[in-house]
Amino acid sequence: PEERERSATGLGHFSLRRCTHIDDTIQHHSEALATVPNSHRPDTTKPATLSVVTKPSVGSAPSPSPSPSLDGAGPLYAQCAERLSDEIRKGLRAGAHLPSERALADALGFSRLTVRRALIELGEDGIIEPGRRGWKVADRHVSEPPNALISFTEMAEYRGLKASAIVLSSIVRAAMLDEADQLRVAPGSALVEGRRVRLLDGQPIAVETLRLSLVTAPWMSGFDWTTSLHAALDKHGVPPQGSSVLIDVVDADIDEAEVLGVEQGRGLLRLTGTTFDQSGAPLSLDNLRYHPDRYRFRATLERLGGLRSPDQARFVGG
Repeated sequence: PEERERSATGLGHFSLRRCTHIDDTIQHHSEALATVPNSHRPDTTKPATLSVVTKPSVGSAPSPSPSPSLDGAGPLYAQCAERLSDEIRKGLRAGAHLPSERALADALGFSRLTVRRALIELGEDGIIEPGRRGWKVADRHVSEPPNALISFTEMAEYRGLKASAIVLSSIVRAAMLDEADQLRVAPGSALVEGRRVRLLDGQPIAVETLRLSLVTAPWMSGFDWTTSLHAALDKHGVPPQGSSVLIDVVDADIDEAEVLGVEQGRGLLRLTGTTFDQSGAPLSLDNLRYHPDRYRFRATLERLGGLRSPDQARFVGG
């Protein structure tokens, strides 16, 4: 049955930071009360009440929070998730706890069921994560949405961050036998290899090495390695469709340690694989080595019946 959303009229402009402050204040006073002798404690036999008054600016009427839309603007939980995400990006720090489901439902004008579904969606997207009490804003580890292939630049935009790159090298050379086999071109054919450091808001996140065949992508000889490769592939009519990835940990060598700002020998998360186009043809050979404290890989593993060996298991990666 369709759920009936409560009207948000008269609530005033919704501020997640204000709600969070109220919840944190209640938690603070609750902890302080635990240290007060029983004889000095207030009477708690009556339920406590909390009233929040929002004052309109002088000369203007109150600006009520817009009611949920049922006119086809998307599922209600998606509308709720979008509004919550916008509020989080406006200034809530990593680790900050969100208000309770009831407080969010009252402030936003959605039912608790819709708010709960929206919070689960934001959790799956890595924007929030479970905390000691309810949900909290996820830390600054970055990751793609689970089971989605997006570029580094798109991932940065998704997180509200600025992506950039420092080019370490760009060369054209002959493809070796194993590279030619993976790219499905003749051994010795021209191949372009670019190596760069990927940054978010100026902080180094990964050392990325990409190899593409100039037979299938001749325009790559003039590619600007400070820009998005996925955007260039889209522009030339060969959008990336999927990627086969192997994950392991390797020690940072002296060069990687220097550009990432870690100690030599520190473990780096390494992703190696091949990116394919819509027809299944290989586009690039990828090697990324991530800063150990600044990236998190998210994936979904599915258990299938009737497996005869671990090699038959299916891994769905992000």
